[in-house]
Amino acid sequence: MYRDITRWIVKTRSKDDPGRDPNATLGSEESQIRGIRRFIRRGRPSPFCVQWRIDGQVKSEYFKEAKDRDKRAGELARARTKGILVQVPQRAEQAEWQAFKTSIGDTPWQDVVTGWKAYQKASGIVLCPLTVQEAVEAYLKEIKTLEAGEQLSEDTVRQKRQKVEAFAAAFGGNRLTQVTGEDIEDWIESDLGYDNPHTFNNWRKHIRTLFDHYRKQIHQNPCDDIRTRNDATEHVGILTPAQTAKLFSHALTENRRHLIGRLALESFAGLRFASAYRLEKADINFKDRGLLLPKHKIKTKRRHYIDGLPENLWLWMDVTSDACWSLTPAEYMKEKSQLFSDAKVPHPHNCLRHSFCTYHVAAYKNPGLTATILCHRNQGMLWARYNGNATQDQGKRYWTITPETASVLAK
Repeated sequence: MYRDITRWIVKTRSKDDPGRDPNATLGSEESQIRGIRRFIRRGRPSPFCVQWRIDGQVKSEYFKEAKDRDKRAGELARARTKGILVQVPQRAEQAEWQAFKTSIGDTPWQDVVTGWKAYQKASGIVLCPLTVQEAVEAYLKEIKTLEAGEQLSEDTVRQKRQKVEAFAAAFGGNRLTQVTGEDIEDWIESDLGYDNPHTFNNWRKHIRTLFDHYRKQIHQNPCDDIRTRNDATEHVGILTPAQTAKLFSHALTENRRHLIGRLALESFAGLRFASAYRLEKADINFKDRGLLLPKHKIKTKRRHYIDGLPENLWLWMDVTSDACWSLTPAEYMKEKSQLFSDAKVPHPHNCLRHSFCTYHVAAYKNPGLTATILCHRNQGMLWARYNGNATQDQGKRYWTITPETASVLAK
């Protein structure tokens, strides 16, 4: 990798060291090169950290993959050797600078800065330097004060603490302004497994309140970008076995085979739309009948390998054309919507995944297996949500939808 890589040494640092991350995983994963520290911080979307000091200040950068962190550590170590560490920008800073230059075009950056400072002064905006962990700690102190003044009940405070402490555990090292609505939605629905509309909305509400607490320091509450869930819409958002068969039969007979593979991943493997359009043919293990879901292609942001999938999934994969795997997300979304319309099949939100959940629970009566395939942690909640939405006979019929039976079952 580079000539000093063999000089990585494991080193336990003093608990009084202000640079130590109390949540870091110690042991062989905590190492240093020339004062450049690397470790793993569990429980966050990007757990692999590299850390260094400049002028007494600790700088940290997080990565999804260990190899990317180690590459960055090597760059920093070489820069320190040359005495130019202070000049090495972080990756995020490089990307932000490029995006900034693209946005302002030919306008001198000095003019943009001058205009922004004038706007800040006029509008009273104060930039928020807080990390999520710091923001949560300050927020909890505030609500504890309100509880002491009997302005909040003990139960309300308990609810708030539960939600925001879990949020800090997942995103604590990020600046408050770095967390997006998509990050929060993925975390609630995928990491926590709370996709029940009522529960999802409750978690969204508490995290939104946290950000509202800092509304004078942030430009926009990221939770405003998250759609609230409608109980009625979610409850009826499945297709019947006949409607599902009709959809696939139409794709098969109307020269839409380039859509079938991704449709099958949603319908018969339970993948979300966002995971289905990201998956590549190389991620599918046809020989052993399994799916590799890399971190960046699944909302849990954790690598998964799932098998034990229904047999009809693989029958549909066999009739999928290679053009399926070159579709862009925009192309897949457009053509998928058109297929529903042409086949005259209703298209409730997320209906293919919800159909998978409903009929898998109904047919197999094994919420643990269903939860494993869905990469969910909470099988009890999954059972409560989907059990009873279909009969076992309907569930068994759903898994008989194949290229040979679809046209018959559609009738």
